[in-house]
Amino acid sequence: MRATLKTLTLACLVALTGPAMAQTKLTVVTFAGATNLPLWVALEKGYFAREGLDVTHEVTKGSTVVIEGLMSGKIQIASTAFDNTIANAEGQGDVNIPGFDLVGIAGVHSGMNKIVVTPEIKSFADLRGKVVASDALNSGYGLVLVRILEMNGLVYGRDFSALPVGSGPNRLTAMREGKAQAAALSSPDDIEAKKLGMRILADATEAIGAYQGSAFVVRRAYGQAHEKEVVAFLRAVIAASDYVFADKAGAIAVMRARIKGLSEEDAATIYQDLTTSRGGLNRRAKMNMDGVKTLLALRNELSGGKKIGSDPMKYVDLTYYDKAIAGLK
Repeated sequence: MRATLKTLTLACLVALTGPAMAQTKLTVVTFAGATNLPLWVALEKGYFAREGLDVTHEVTKGSTVVIEGLMSGKIQIASTAFDNTIANAEGQGDVNIPGFDLVGIAGVHSGMNKIVVTPEIKSFADLRGKVVASDALNSGYGLVLVRILEMNGLVYGRDFSALPVGSGPNRLTAMREGKAQAAALSSPDDIEAKKLGMRILADATEAIGAYQGSAFVVRRAYGQAHEKEVVAFLRAVIAASDYVFADKAGAIAVMRARIKGLSEEDAATIYQDLTTSRGGLNRRAKMNMDGVKTLLALRNELSGGKKIGSDPMKYVDLTYYDKAIAGLK
């Protein structure tokens, strides 16, 4: 009897602990930068593990790699400039992949970019005849840069040229090497730029108004086949977002652990910008729908391609977010 009871007890323990130990693996790709803070918190504080997810976070240097990775299935979820999703959905992006079905499911930030220039540039007028560095000028933050320069009397192709180099660190490198004199940069790249003697001419979101910067995106096909995992991912991200806004000291500690060499002072400055600026982190990872409308308006006006209408829901699916947020109430 004792042997039987011991066997049953072990069996129960295995039954109870087995499912909890099994976690679904997800690869999530983002660009570098402090706007990854909620994702870092979800990783370090165990929010993903609590949802039964084993998340691997990878950093990319360009949007094309992200799109190709998502479409091939190598990547399950990505954070990328949402305008890239819109551009490629309309055949106006850098890649043309049959069956393109990426869709935005949650917001990351509302355009946390500064227009940064090299030391010799004192005003927008000084950019006449110069080069601006961008990921891709016809998508991402490229259109924002074009619009802000246009607002200051500079027309692309006539007054300035562009150098597509990819991510923020690459744009900063191009400026350091003298290959470009302006770029849209987010933290911590904008802080590093100021230390190098560069200056900020404008805050992108303050200049153009409501904006949806980076967003979490998935393939529609993946989301439909893996709704449970997508909803679990969003629950973790929303909980992590709540933590970021509620616990300054804890959030800064995570940030400094992830951005090597970041001082306490710089971390506090970045945190302030992330949590209080108009272009900062989206609270509870909520999609900025007015910002998506701005993206559509900019694309219709500046991309040079076909008109794409004004319906944001063509590119957004809030089904997963709504289910995730309901599970947290």
